[in-house]
Amino acid sequence: MNTSTQADLEGSQNDWPVPEYRGDREPHFLFLITPPYSGSTAIAKVLNTGSRTMLLHHTGEGQLLIPALAGRRRWRADMFVDYESIRAIWLTKYHEVNEIVGGIEAVIEKSPPNMVRIDRICEMFSNYSFLANNRNPYAICASTLYRTRHVETMDNEQRQKSLRRFSKGWIQRSEIIKTFVERYSAPLITYEQFCERPERLRDKLALEDHIKNSINFNEPIAVKDYPEQTISNQNSKQIALLSNQDLDTISSILRSHEHLLDYFGYASL
Repeated sequence: MNTSTQADLEGSQNDWPVPEYRGDREPHFLFLITPPYSGSTAIAKVLNTGSRTMLLHHTGEGQLLIPALAGRRRWRADMFVDYESIRAIWLTKYHEVNEIVGGIEAVIEKSPPNMVRIDRICEMFSNYSFLANNRNPYAICASTLYRTRHVETMDNEQRQKSLRRFSKGWIQRSEIIKTFVERYSAPLITYEQFCERPERLRDKLALEDHIKNSINFNEPIAVKDYPEQTISNQNSKQIALLSNQDLDTISSILRSHEHLLDYFGYASL
């Protein structure tokens, strides 16, 4: 590989900033291992109601603080990553916030692509735990379609092609989550379980009791462009956006992965 190509792949110092930072004091990092459009933002924001918790970014995704980590290659497991940049940027943000509000002991981090490199990320920190999350694949496909595509300009062929890709994405990411849960005995909660009773989170968290006690699991929150509201299951609303053909397209991909659906408590339609 020539030098210019290597530089393009690795990025510049601006892509992977490494500011001077304090490494003498670290918070507890709670990593949510989660697919996108799975309700993880709501989970993160509920956890952020605590007086001793914080988010690295208002979305809950610390990847957005690092230009290269938020780029188009972020889902590639073989992507070059400067892990020292991750440590430097995230600890810098923690210390900035803690100096203002004080008492912060836990950082909630939920960037979905973390799942493809979580082992290496954890090597950069001394104190961490996990929480895995998943959501009904039909709801995820619908949410992804309407959040990331100009649906009104798509013809039916483009729509079905997108839904097939989203379905395969759910399978790939769910396989990673399943392997992760089994390898690390990580606690798992589904979007549906969380919505039914948000305080279920309490028993899933490997946090000190005084940190968990500061969290209001039923506080109204604002997610994305929705108004502030208490937690409620949006699956029916999302799935209602799909036509019968849309559902058949998704089901045609999922049916050969019934074991994975069963693992998370779902079924193909």
